[in-house]
Amino acid sequence: MSEITRRNVLALGVSALLPVRTGRPARVAAADRIPVLDQKWNIYLSEGPTDPRCLPAVGSLRAMMVFVDFADAPGDGSGTEGIADHLTGYGKAEKWFSDQSYGRLTFEIARIPGWRRMPKPSTSYTGTNKRFTFEQHRDYMSDAAALFPELDVRTHPLLLVVGAKTDAIAISPTFIATLARAPMTPTGPVRWGVTFGKDSYTNNHMNLCHEVCHTLGLPDLYNFEPLRLTTGSWDVMGDIFRSRSLIGWHRHKLGWLADERKAYLAHGEFGTVLTPLPGSTGTSMIVVPADDVLNPSKVYVLELAQPIRGHDGTTTGDGVLIYSVDARISTGHSPVSIVPAKTTTNFNYGELFEAPFSSGSILDVPALPFSVSTKAKRDDGYVVGLKVR
Repeated sequence: MSEITRRNVLALGVSALLPVRTGRPARVAAADRIPVLDQKWNIYLSEGPTDPRCLPAVGSLRAMMVFVDFADAPGDGSGTEGIADHLTGYGKAEKWFSDQSYGRLTFEIARIPGWRRMPKPSTSYTGTNKRFTFEQHRDYMSDAAALFPELDVRTHPLLLVVGAKTDAIAISPTFIATLARAPMTPTGPVRWGVTFGKDSYTNNHMNLCHEVCHTLGLPDLYNFEPLRLTTGSWDVMGDIFRSRSLIGWHRHKLGWLADERKAYLAHGEFGTVLTPLPGSTGTSMIVVPADDVLNPSKVYVLELAQPIRGHDGTTTGDGVLIYSVDARISTGHSPVSIVPAKTTTNFNYGELFEAPFSSGSILDVPALPFSVSTKAKRDDGYVVGLKVR
């Protein structure tokens, strides 16, 4: 059991025709008035204002995928097309962005096939920990871009550099640079990129989706040190192995979730049917401030859980997911924290896989700025009643 105090009550006489109180709360801001969270100080990739160094998340994003090898790590002799298909999931990555953004972002990946040889051995680009510093990453991107004179960053601003499999480049990080610090090409600066290392050869296409989301401004939700998937598998920014989607807050932050599908409740009572995020109608996200109503740094979010996929291929995840978002906490230090119904963990589904609240659950904890009753499940979602203190 978690430290959360909860009561499970029997919902008596509930049917698909359960009346839902839809009167407006005492104070609820317009959906497009959900405040940008105040991060208080300069934080890289926070849950507050989107970093101005990031790419726009609405419109069209075109990427170019290139392939490089090394004298000490030659490329696979069978070519690069199969590797590209694996990294993109045979087109699943592009479709994922279309689905998650409700069509507001069109993501296209072009390819320049074939290996081109980097000027230095793979071991010269990283340190003993097989990771890049920013300067090493910039040098790597600069050397890779120079191999492709046909590259035009004006039309394809996102550069995806796939390295031949080598222990020297272990992981697949995102590259984001200011104009002053970006490598230059004849067509302009390379400010955004993803470099695919050895891990990408066994990871699926969610690896690419996760890293590209960094270039749009989303932080890592897992904890760097010690390494833990502290947000469970409820968002691809926290777990690329089991998650298949973004939480509502991230869809809101990127400008993808329509105004009429979210509500900001500062105090009062609110009853509604929470509808699934992948849908197109209804209220799918409720936001409650945890501190300053007009200028919060932290909020709580309620939405319907989206399925997560276990290692065995089965899925789980149903009910009302509740979590906090804190703009004062930086990437890699758990800026999103789940308020769990249960704290169950296993290898198949990961941490907090039974976090959602089911029908008949009441969450009423004095430390939280609200109480919520998950009244019933219907065909169109979950009936919830929310009271802000």
